[in-house]
Amino acid sequence: MFQKGKAYKVKVEASPGEVGFGRATIVDKIGEKILVQLKTSREANKVLPKGTRMWFVNESSENSFNGMWATSVLGAQLFSGRTALICSAPRLEALLQRRRTPRASLDVNASIRLEGDKSNFHIRTQDISSSGIALVSQMDLPANIDVGKNIVVNIDAKTGRIQATCRVIRIEKNWLANKTVLGVEMIDMDDDSSENLMNLLKLLGLDDKPEVESQPATGKLFGWKGEQRGEREDRSFIKKTGEISPPDVEPS
Repeated sequence: MFQKGKAYKVKVEASPGEVGFGRATIVDKIGEKILVQLKTSREANKVLPKGTRMWFVNESSENSFNGMWATSVLGAQLFSGRTALICSAPRLEALLQRRRTPRASLDVNASIRLEGDKSNFHIRTQDISSSGIALVSQMDLPANIDVGKNIVVNIDAKTGRIQATCRVIRIEKNWLANKTVLGVEMIDMDDDSSENLMNLLKLLGLDDKPEVESQPATGKLFGWKGEQRGEREDRSFIKKTGEISPPDVEPS
C-alpha cells in the first residue's frame, strides 16, 4: 500500500493538542520500518524528534484505506546525502466522528485576546457551531495563545457582535497551506451575544438541526454565565456543550 518513492499527505503531532500537516515521501523500506522525508511549506526536509507521532491521511480515491495509518518516529539516518526519518510500520486507525454539534462554514473578521489582555490579534472564522468556533490565520499566533488557555473571541457577524470567552481546544499548523487553525470551545457569553449567535445559526441553516431544536424555549442558546459565575439562579436551561475534536483530515 505504501510505495517507495511515493508522497503522501501526513498529519504530525508537533506537541500535545498541536498538529501540523506536511507531505511525506517514502524513500526506502527496512523490513517493516519505513524511511521518510517530510516536506512542509517552510522546510524542504523537516526533521522530527524521536517519538513524534505521524498519520498518513487519506486524500485520494486511489488510496483504498478508510482511516489514517499511524506511525512514530524512531530515529533518523542519512539517505542519499539527506536526512530521512526512520518510522515504525504504519498501523491503521479507523476514523471516528467525535464532533457532537453540527457546524456551518463562516468566513468573517474576528479578533482574539487572552483574558485580561487588551491587545487584539486579528483573525478570520472558518466555521461555527452552537458550542465552538474554528478560526484561521495566515500568520503565526501570538506565543501566549496555547492549548488550554482561555481567550476572548469577538466576531463581526451579520446578526451583530458575538463576544465569547472560549477555551483553546486545538492548534493546527498547516505547513502545506501555510496557515494556522485554532479550535475553541465557548464557555461564557453575555445574553446579547447569545441571541446574536442563535440568530446567526438560524441564518446559516442550523436552526433545524437536532442540537439546536433540543434547546429549551428560553430565548437563549445557553446559560453561559450561570454555570461558572453563579449569576443566574435558574439553571434549568443550561446545556452541556460538546467539545470540538481535532479533525481526522486536513481542515479546508
